[in-house]
Amino acid sequence: MVLVDEMNEACNTEEENSLSLVPSLDMSFDTMEDAKKFYHEYGKRCGFGIRTRTSKKDRNNIVYYLRLVCSREGKYVSSVRPEVKTLPSQTNECPAGITIARKNEKWFVRTVVLDHSHDLCPQTSNLIRGNRQLNMHAKHTLEVNDDAGVRINKSFLSMVSEAGGYENMQFVERDARNFIGQHRRSLCKEGDGQALLRHFSKMRDQNNEFFYDIEMDEDNRITNVFWADARSRAASEEFGDVVSFDTTYLTNKYDMPFAPFVGVNHHGQSILLGCGLLSSEDTNSFIWLFNCWLRCMGNKAPNSIVTDQCKAMANAIEEVFPNTKHRWCLWHIMKKIPEKFQGYKNYVGIKSDIKAVVYESATAIDFETGWKRLLTTHFLESNDWLCNLYEERAKWVPCYLKNHFWAGMSTTQRSEGMNAFFDGFINSTTTLQQFVIQYDNALKVKAQKELEADFASLNTTVACGSQSPIERQFQVEYTHAKFEEVQNEFRSRMNCFIKETLKESILNTYTIKEECMWEGKCVPKYYHVQFDPVLKEITCSCLLFEFRGIICRHSLLVLGQEDVHHVPSKYVLSRWSKNIRRKHTLIRAAYSSLQLDPKMQRYQTLCKQFYNLAEAACESECASDQLEKDLKCLAQKFGVTSSLKNNIVSEGGQLRYENAVPQNTSYNTCGSSDVLVRSPVAVKRKGRPRTNRLKSTVERRCQKKSKGSKRNSSTTPLEPNVATAFNGAQNPQDMESASQTIQISQLSEVAPNGFMSLLSAVHNTFENI
Repeated sequence: MVLVDEMNEACNTEEENSLSLVPSLDMSFDTMEDAKKFYHEYGKRCGFGIRTRTSKKDRNNIVYYLRLVCSREGKYVSSVRPEVKTLPSQTNECPAGITIARKNEKWFVRTVVLDHSHDLCPQTSNLIRGNRQLNMHAKHTLEVNDDAGVRINKSFLSMVSEAGGYENMQFVERDARNFIGQHRRSLCKEGDGQALLRHFSKMRDQNNEFFYDIEMDEDNRITNVFWADARSRAASEEFGDVVSFDTTYLTNKYDMPFAPFVGVNHHGQSILLGCGLLSSEDTNSFIWLFNCWLRCMGNKAPNSIVTDQCKAMANAIEEVFPNTKHRWCLWHIMKKIPEKFQGYKNYVGIKSDIKAVVYESATAIDFETGWKRLLTTHFLESNDWLCNLYEERAKWVPCYLKNHFWAGMSTTQRSEGMNAFFDGFINSTTTLQQFVIQYDNALKVKAQKELEADFASLNTTVACGSQSPIERQFQVEYTHAKFEEVQNEFRSRMNCFIKETLKESILNTYTIKEECMWEGKCVPKYYHVQFDPVLKEITCSCLLFEFRGIICRHSLLVLGQEDVHHVPSKYVLSRWSKNIRRKHTLIRAAYSSLQLDPKMQRYQTLCKQFYNLAEAACESECASDQLEKDLKCLAQKFGVTSSLKNNIVSEGGQLRYENAVPQNTSYNTCGSSDVLVRSPVAVKRKGRPRTNRLKSTVERRCQKKSKGSKRNSSTTPLEPNVATAFNGAQNPQDMESASQTIQISQLSEVAPNGFMSLLSAVHNTFENI
């Protein structure tokens, strides 16, 4: 048993009148809430929680009797045998508690039991369930961070840092998770599908150009969903000619594949052009989704689309987009080479030859010739995988596709990069509405990055690397990202040489030799460039301009040879221009705002005003002191306490709360700023000093593999003069000061969080009005 005087001494060591802080029979309260608040604060100071054990009501259904006990009161009776039971029990038959009764509109303490049957620990009082609570500031922070996709553990750690440590927290991480779970359930209380429909309706109310469509089965269950905001629809007019489509992302509560339509903007950035969630990846689902996207974009089909090798997807594209050029993701095909041939004896040779024939074939004839040689050399004529790829070669081999504009896309990496955006805050329990909200966040991020890139392109200049007027022409017209691609072609001209020139009446034909590195060897490549001296038009067999929209190095070499100082406008694509104000940039990205209840809205409004006051007052010490005094007056007016240690004064049998006035803390004459603390002396490492940067494990393995079994065992000893210089660089005074051990005590204390408590009290007051 814990004695009363010991408990009082532990709880009230700094209080002069400890008896006024302990429940006694001579106490009375104006309301029942005052009595409960007093006993609750008493329990928090002493280290135990409280709960209501018994209450009685009169004929008017009004409480007139209340018994408050320690949270460990009672005895737990379980149907599980003690030797089998694994969960701990909190009850300990603790007798501590008080009873209060109403008489003449006052509440009087009738009985008091102060002894506990267990040890008390005031230091861990904030971990007791009854003493934990989330204030308005914590709730608002958690809701905002959850809406922004911040994980709960990160939000909790930020609040711990803000509070100055775990010991100053009034709740634990589990409470934060429970609150967010309750908040999410409240958003979908009528059902996930109904909440999704309500969210889409809200987006439509904000902008009539918001488009959505939901397909349901005979039981009115959602099967497929498509939506696109007004900004995405406007952006498709400029950048909807080339689209990447992929459905490899399945992380949500219903395992519905995430199907984004991704394009490329004038900065080369990925841009969202719509999104779908599918219940299955069959042909009918893709047909429904593509038809939705087609109707959304004004029946304007894309010129080109990049997907994986999904057969159902290909069938839907042929039906919905019959005139669209369809290509397979080259990366998905090439990454299967180890899976298909790693068991072969000559795997290294097969892999190298496949890459060579795919990437180095300039024409279809070169590819077919090299492919047949590949099959014959490695005896792969009967390989079904290679045979199927050859039958569909026009959908994935670069030499068959480079004469068509793809905006530089040959893979679905842009779609998969969009999937990676969601990995930070999407998991297997994410509901449909949460997924859509995070998609809105993705729109917001993409729009901001595009805005920042626009600002950089219009307000800064990338210097030209040469005196060429053609480079200057692209510098004025193109965005930074695209101009840097042009500059790369200008720099690569030094590897190109004119080997042959054939001038005819209409066209001048040049044979260009380019020295390229392939697997560590210099390999010459030859290209043919045709130039029209009259129209100043030029074409190259590399077809870089047709594929990427960037004029190639071979053409630049010929233009210089022909003394051309200004290229025709057809080679300066408006798609990459920075001087055009595009329609979609005038439309705000559609992303949802938090649905706040009236109390939280008032809190948020007051917070903004208080933050402005604090920012203005902190500029001078006088204004800061004045604002602090005014806040203390307001705190007393609204009954806000800045600390758990309150002066509870009993006057005439009545209980009255008084906020404790902070006493001026006496500091030692030697503060932390009075001691000169120097940086530690650099520790001399054993062995030779490191001269190279730290490398990752993958990089070290790759280098080890390339070197084979050769190992360099030679070491270079440290030169004497280097060691002398290192040791001589140490000042004796520095060594002397470094050898001293200085202990600096932490004199400052964490200030109580009275500001946020004041806000919460203001709201509580408004609630009671």
